[in-house]
Amino acid sequence: MAAIPTIAIARKHARRILTGLSLLLGRPRELPRIFTFILGYLWNVKLRRKNMLMLVRLGGLGDLACLLACVPALRERHRNSWLVVITPMGCQQLAASSGLPDATADRDGFLHKVADRLCPRSFFYRPRLPDEYDPPRPQMLHLADEFARALGVKADLSCVHFQTPRRVRWRLAHRLREINPRGHPVVVLHPGPTWPVREWPLHQWCELVKLVFESTSAVVIKIGTSMTSTGQVMPSAPIPNAFDWTNQLDVTETTALLGMASAFVGIDSGPLHIAGILGVPAVGLFGPVSGRLRLPPQARAVIVAGRADCLGCHHRPTGQLHWKTGCPHDILCMREIGAKDVFAALAPHIRGKERPAASNGATPPWMKQKKPINCGPKSLSKNTLPAV
Repeated sequence: MAAIPTIAIARKHARRILTGLSLLLGRPRELPRIFTFILGYLWNVKLRRKNMLMLVRLGGLGDLACLLACVPALRERHRNSWLVVITPMGCQQLAASSGLPDATADRDGFLHKVADRLCPRSFFYRPRLPDEYDPPRPQMLHLADEFARALGVKADLSCVHFQTPRRVRWRLAHRLREINPRGHPVVVLHPGPTWPVREWPLHQWCELVKLVFESTSAVVIKIGTSMTSTGQVMPSAPIPNAFDWTNQLDVTETTALLGMASAFVGIDSGPLHIAGILGVPAVGLFGPVSGRLRLPPQARAVIVAGRADCLGCHHRPTGQLHWKTGCPHDILCMREIGAKDVFAALAPHIRGKERPAASNGATPPWMKQKKPINCGPKSLSKNTLPAV
C-alpha cells in the first residue's frame, strides 16, 4: 500500500517535467533566455546561497519605470539576494537593460511560473497602489514614492536608465530614413489607448497634426496599440498627415524610436514615462491625474492641462471623482485642452525651414506610406507596447 503514494508522486513530477518540456519546445526563441535564467538561479541561489527576491508588477509600462526606482533601496535591505523582476507583457528586455534587476521575466510566461514556484513567500513583493485597494485610498505622492511606501523603502528615479540593442537602433534608423530622407524633425505621438478619462479627443489630435504639418517641416509618427490594458481590442483611428505605426513596434523598438525623436507628445501612459527617462523633449497631456506626481524629475517635459475646477481629482484627499471610464463632468479637464496650446509647447523643439510644397498641391512624396499598415489581429502580439 505504501507504494501507491510513491507512484502517484512520481506521476505528478513526471507530468510537471513533461509540461515544462512542452513549454520549452513551444518557445524555441526563448530557450537562450530560459537557460540563462536557470543557470543564474543555480549559480546564485544554490551555489552562492543567495536569497531569491521577487518583485512583481503586472500593470503598465509607466508603473514598471517607477517601480524600478525602488530596486536599489530594496537591494540595500536584502544585500545577499538575487533579484528577479516580473514585468508587464513584453517589457522584460527593457527592464533588464536598466541593469537594476539580476533577472527579468514577462508576466504569465514560462519563467514567471518557474520563479513563482522557486521564490520563498517571505521574499515575494507585489506592491499595490492606493487606488488598487477596496475601497480606494487617496494617492497623494509621486507614483514612484507610492511604490516605495508600499515596499517600505525610498525611491530614486535618477537611477533608472534604459538602453536599446544596437541592431534595434539601426533598424529604426533605417526605417526613419525611408519616410524622412531629408532629415526633418521627428515628432512621435501616443494618443493611447488608456483609461478613457486620460485620453484626448481624436479631433484635437487631428488639429494638432494639422498645425504641425502646416507650420513646420516635422514628420509626425503615431505609435501605440489597438489593445487596452484589459485586453480589449479597440481599433485606433488614423490621423491625417501622420505616419501610422500603431501595432508595429514592441517596447524596445518604441524606446529606440523615442531616443531618435525630436519631440514627443502623449497622454499619461508608458511612452511618456520612457521619454522622460530618456530626456527627450516632451509635452504631456494631463487631466484627472497630476503630471507633477507622474513624470520623473529629470524629464524635459511641459505639462499641458485644462483649467477645470476638478483638475487632478485622482489625488483628492476625499477620494477620486472619476471611475476610469468616465466622470461626473464628462471628462472636461481633458476636453478643454486646446490643440493650439499643445502646439505652442511643442513648436520650440521642431521649428525649422518651411515645408516644401508638392508641385501639384498633392501630398509630398516623403509623406506617402511605402508599405500598407498592418493593423490586423496578427500585429497584436505579446511584444507590442503595453496600453498603460
